[in-house]
Amino acid sequence: MKEDLLKQILDSRKQSISTPTLDEMGVNSEMLQKVYEWANSMASYGELASYIPELTKVDASKTAIVIGDLNQRIIAVGNGVDVKVSIQSVIKPFLYIYALEKGLSANQISYIEATALKFNTDAVMQPDQLKNLPGHPLNNAGAISSAGSIDCFDDFLGFMRLLTGNENLEVLLNIFESEMQTNGNNRAIAQRLYETGRFQSQQKSNIALEYYTKACAIGVTAYDITTACLVLANGGRMNGRQVIKEDNIVRAINAMNTYGLYEHTGEISLLAAGARALSCKSGVGGLIINVDPGRGAFCTYGSKLDSAGNSVFGKYALIPLNNLLAAPNGMRLSSEEIIRSLSKEQTN
Repeated sequence: MKEDLLKQILDSRKQSISTPTLDEMGVNSEMLQKVYEWANSMASYGELASYIPELTKVDASKTAIVIGDLNQRIIAVGNGVDVKVSIQSVIKPFLYIYALEKGLSANQISYIEATALKFNTDAVMQPDQLKNLPGHPLNNAGAISSAGSIDCFDDFLGFMRLLTGNENLEVLLNIFESEMQTNGNNRAIAQRLYETGRFQSQQKSNIALEYYTKACAIGVTAYDITTACLVLANGGRMNGRQVIKEDNIVRAINAMNTYGLYEHTGEISLLAAGARALSCKSGVGGLIINVDPGRGAFCTYGSKLDSAGNSVFGKYALIPLNNLLAAPNGMRLSSEEIIRSLSKEQTN
């Protein structure tokens, strides 16, 4: 009886999704070019991800923005639009969704409380904390836990091919091999997840680590991943067909809101989204994705990273881009306050 009453209350809030066009949101090629030029002018610092040797070989001069609405309109600018890069941690929300789609409950994968810890550590690594699961699905420990749901990597690759619309999506073997040779910290995480009982055998732990690393090495363009993000923004619908349960997308986007840009999430969210949540995810390959449910999505690419592992170009680009894509009645900092805050950051 109580459940029926609550269902009546919650379902009364269901409304049809508004799907404005990019033009209606004030986004066109000219505006996107202005954002691109401004973000490039701000991205005067940053380093390549040297802890993965192969990532130091990329062309740091390549940058790009790809943005789309739910009406099949996509606009792209930049000299890096067609550059194929390893997806890295941008794969994490998709791993989380895949695990949920395969029937794992969220509380089998991880907790969902974000912390100010870096992406490559977790309270589960500290025995005195008495944690049996990772703290968040979008740090390395949480993503390795999600990867434990993959029985056949080709099935996961097929999942990503479907969402990106790219049947030729493949693992970049040079990146995968480079990461497998230098992933001692992630091996320790996987071992710890075995010791706490998340994985029932050493073999399962080893396979989860391998598949997580392989997933991070999938090669994508900014266009590919924007296409996948538009499926998320559309509630899991693709060509009129429900390909992902909306509940699972809601969980993934909620996780992006709290920890998508690691320990810099709150700082950047304030500037880019104001009083709204910022549904972003970054990766050390240089990609940042942003999903705005019912409206659209975008992806930025720039390989130079800040101290938290976020693309410098991308984090600046998403400030005006998120303001353009977001619903117009959202409360945000004034342009003067944003400019003042950015000026302080540049002088620190």
